[in-house]
Amino acid sequence: MTSVPFDLICTGCGATYDPPRLHCDRCDALLRSRHASVTFDPHDRPDLFAFQDWIPPSKACQIPIGSSVYRSVGLADALGLSNLAIAFSGYAPSIGAANPTGSFKDFEAIPTMLYYREHGIDALILASAGNTARAFAYAAIQLDYPVIIVVPERAVPQLSIPCPPTDAVCLIALEACDDYATAIREAARIGTVLGVANEGGARNVARRDGMSTAILEYARTLNALPDHYVQAIGSGTGAIATWEATQRLLDAGLGDHLPTLHLSQNAPFTPIHDAWSKGTPIRPDDHVEEQLERIERIDAHVLANRTPPYDVPGGVRDALTATNGRTYAISNAEAREAADLFLRSEGLPIGPAASVAAASLRHAVRTGAIASSDAVMLHITGNSDLLLKQDFQMHPIVPRWIVRPEALTDNRILEEKIRLAHWL
Repeated sequence: MTSVPFDLICTGCGATYDPPRLHCDRCDALLRSRHASVTFDPHDRPDLFAFQDWIPPSKACQIPIGSSVYRSVGLADALGLSNLAIAFSGYAPSIGAANPTGSFKDFEAIPTMLYYREHGIDALILASAGNTARAFAYAAIQLDYPVIIVVPERAVPQLSIPCPPTDAVCLIALEACDDYATAIREAARIGTVLGVANEGGARNVARRDGMSTAILEYARTLNALPDHYVQAIGSGTGAIATWEATQRLLDAGLGDHLPTLHLSQNAPFTPIHDAWSKGTPIRPDDHVEEQLERIERIDAHVLANRTPPYDVPGGVRDALTATNGRTYAISNAEAREAADLFLRSEGLPIGPAASVAAASLRHAVRTGAIASSDAVMLHITGNSDLLLKQDFQMHPIVPRWIVRPEALTDNRILEEKIRLAHWL
């Protein structure tokens, strides 16, 4: 087992732990990694492992993942901004963005697997609404690291990757299910029955620290922090990661204030926006059918999370409070219009979630929440597969088991053990 120079500190009660761990023994708050290095001194690498001192795995790998941060001209002019930078966390070789599955979820998968492997955990189970499944499947194949991925059936047609699948990936599709929250619940149960470690979602510090490298790349490129950070969110884990990273950057002497978080969701499914606007908690078990109906009507299904880490200490609400943040509800029509604007002004296709972010930036400028001279970072968290398909043959991930959630009994899971997890 490799010694990693960081520990975990509870954001609620301050208790400290050795990694790896997902929960505090005393309270329900998120744990945060506390790295030995407090200086911001990126290594001379073009990928996220430039920030090796502030991400958990002690050893890097050679898979090319990382944000490309550049000053915008086209979109900046269209919006009347003089200091707009775009962090493009997808696949666009023309600007140096090489994420192999086309989204910022690639930042989560590689560090997570390296982190857990260093601590003697040789397989994981997780749930996904789409992009996370692609990223973890690709990483599992490249690292030969077994993973079970549970998804709603609706996500399966979008699950293709730029390499042939191997036995390292076991995809379970929940038949006639469109609900990510159900996938999260069933993944936890399958993992418990089979004895496979749960990846942890927002509670996984390797995932959050990996995602934080987009704002770290901004800091490395521009030697500054932005006044505003703009991103579309489902769980909001990326926003939490950005907040944590900017606190580290301030402690390292870069900048003098936290960037304001501008977080957007795809209307009419906007649980975080609604909770923040009304000052109420999120109740994922209330009016479930109505929530699912709203999810059915949005373009950016990867943002459809009924159980985001909002109310938990150290979560999204605390990040918004600390940064004087704002939230937005963006319609499909607004997002599509923003996608067209981005393509015309920047020459790059973006995905539905990133289109929601671009639309919220447009709204923030129009309403005066962002001034024309403010320093802004727009995080494009992924693009369509168009550019990937030009350069790679895309391979579908075929489910190893398609099963209705109500049929997932413990005995049924055990009966399928050899087929699902032959490596156990």
